[in-house]
Amino acid sequence: MKSNFKDEIQTFGRSLLLPIAVLAPVGMVMGICSALGQNYMIEKIPFLGNEYCKAIFSSAGSIASVIFQNIPILFAMGVAYGMSKKEKGIAVFAAVIAYLTLLISMNVHLRLSGELVQENMAFVGQGMVLGIHTLKIEALGGIIAGLLAAKVTDRFYRLQLPLAFAFFSGKKSVAIISIGLMIPIGLLIPFIWDWFTFGMSKLSNILMAPDIGAGIYMTLNRLLIPFGLHHVLSSTIRFTEAGGTYLIDGQVYVGILPAMNKILFELGPNSEAWNEYMPTLASYLASSQMLTTLFRIPAIGLAMYHMAYFKNKKFAKGMILTVVLTAFLGNITEPLEFSFLFIAPKL
Repeated sequence: MKSNFKDEIQTFGRSLLLPIAVLAPVGMVMGICSALGQNYMIEKIPFLGNEYCKAIFSSAGSIASVIFQNIPILFAMGVAYGMSKKEKGIAVFAAVIAYLTLLISMNVHLRLSGELVQENMAFVGQGMVLGIHTLKIEALGGIIAGLLAAKVTDRFYRLQLPLAFAFFSGKKSVAIISIGLMIPIGLLIPFIWDWFTFGMSKLSNILMAPDIGAGIYMTLNRLLIPFGLHHVLSSTIRFTEAGGTYLIDGQVYVGILPAMNKILFELGPNSEAWNEYMPTLASYLASSQMLTTLFRIPAIGLAMYHMAYFKNKKFAKGMILTVVLTAFLGNITEPLEFSFLFIAPKL
């Protein structure tokens, strides 16, 4: 049972890589376009103020931003795909259906309990998601929908119903069952959400502590890599209350990444929020990771190449160069880290 549980947790951690891998290049495009369109950049490089340049940067930034505006549904699809063992396509379809059901179920709870607010929605954790006024549980909602869809798919994709309902047998039953199971979950979540945010805020006190918080976070991040759990930790810091809650330009942002995107790509270095928040936010997203991907990973790869037997150097060169470039250009370090982890686990 311990082995199965560990395998499940590792699979879950890897399943988070799929949406994160999409966010990396899209975020790069959004960042470049937003930066080049800022007034302080136009002052330094005047031709960026050209009407056509501004239209290109604005359009590309808008296209890229839609991905970040729908992070939960990316997690729903990615987790469903990664966690399901059978019929992954059906699992992804069911995850989207389950996520939509979750949103409207929470809306029903808030409406029946009289808790829906029309003003300052962010201050009570509410907002508009895919056109639905609901509780904004961000990436966690997508993860819940993805896990549910994966389990339902593996359990019911061969379900046989009586002849009268035979049309809904097999794969067609997966989405229907997902809806039925997600409704009570969506009605229950608002009851426990207050407790969850309280726990996340307490965890935030440790991981976001001045001077030592970033060190604790990065140490945990590196220690969890052999177990495949580092993505769970990083996603928690980036997208939940564990990464802090920030009031920026009159709007509340939950987690490190949304706050960073707002300040870095929209407000710029002349805003008050830049001096107030950026030193802290950057320490969790950039400094240590950039040292790893730009310097440590290439150094490890070079050392592995030099130590390879002469007869293996040609093969080693191609393999190591590929995984080093993956880390250097794509910020994905697992291929190299797992390669030497399994070759020399004591090291």
